[in-house]
Amino acid sequence: SLVLSKEECKGGKKSKERLTVLLCSNLTGTEKLKPVVIGKSQRPRCFKNITTSKLPATWLSNRTAWMTCNLFTDWLITINNQMKKKNRKILLFIDNAPCHVINHDLSNIKIVFFPQNTTSKCQPLDQGVIHSFKCYYRQKLVKHIIAQCTLAQTADHISITVLDAIKWIDLSWKSVTENTIKNCFRAAGFIRSSSTPSSSMTNMDIIVETDIESNNSDNPLQQLHSLLVHLRIGGSQLTAAEFVDIDSCIPTFNEWDDSEHLKTYIQVTQDDNEEEEEEEEEEEEALLEQPPNLSEALEMMRKLLLFASIEQHQLHNLISDLESQLTDIYLDSKAVKQSSITDYFSHC
Repeated sequence: SLVLSKEECKGGKKSKERLTVLLCSNLTGTEKLKPVVIGKSQRPRCFKNITTSKLPATWLSNRTAWMTCNLFTDWLITINNQMKKKNRKILLFIDNAPCHVINHDLSNIKIVFFPQNTTSKCQPLDQGVIHSFKCYYRQKLVKHIIAQCTLAQTADHISITVLDAIKWIDLSWKSVTENTIKNCFRAAGFIRSSSTPSSSMTNMDIIVETDIESNNSDNPLQQLHSLLVHLRIGGSQLTAAEFVDIDSCIPTFNEWDDSEHLKTYIQVTQDDNEEEEEEEEEEEEALLEQPPNLSEALEMMRKLLLFASIEQHQLHNLISDLESQLTDIYLDSKAVKQSSITDYFSHC
């Protein structure tokens, strides 16, 4: 449960939704591949009327929301085909996770595995990229909660959908800077430089150093800290660092050789799935809230412009740009027939 810091937590359900995210970038940070998101449902209810191929992330699924050999192979084949179309060949570094089994010939990708038991030192994304990504993601999550708290009467009225998560994953991945990625590759030994970060530097040290280089006074963790002042998580006040790492122990693939251990985990996951399906049936109407039509959206823009003009002047240009784009969409839509200017006034 997440609640405003001065309020009591009333109701609320402990979410059992788990998502696994795959991130991949080049050494300079100039090319970040579309993130892969793995959930437990092939098509969540919030995907109704949504074309999954048009989502800002690649959606995959299995009953544990884990990365598997088959899913990883399918992703590699997709990336290989993309490189082939561009007449490019790439070198891809990956760790020795059991799900990273290559059972397909790849014409345009050469795979190099990190040495065993050295991933924490050699894996560039583990040097601070993932940490930075999670900071941005948690920020968007907390802002969403705060915004919903202004209307929600209890914690039960605050909802977060898989679609929300995918949107935040996309925006958070875009927010990770090129400098952060380059510094993390440098820390992992991929770039020789006189300013190579010390091996004793933490993920956050690398990100802070990056922000200093970029003249960015607020690093992602500081920004998250300023938001968490307004919230309690699970009834207690977590630090930003604790909140970022809150899911660090959750497995993203099958880590166990012990079949009994795995069987127990899968059974718990199945029980969770059954409970979630029952809850989803109760909340289906809320999840499938109908979006406004174009006319209604334009009216919302008018009210937002009024709000910006009187209350928050710094938002006026941004909302004006949105209104202009929305008006262009409205005029280009098939629903709009050629009309004279007097026809518009006749509806006023």
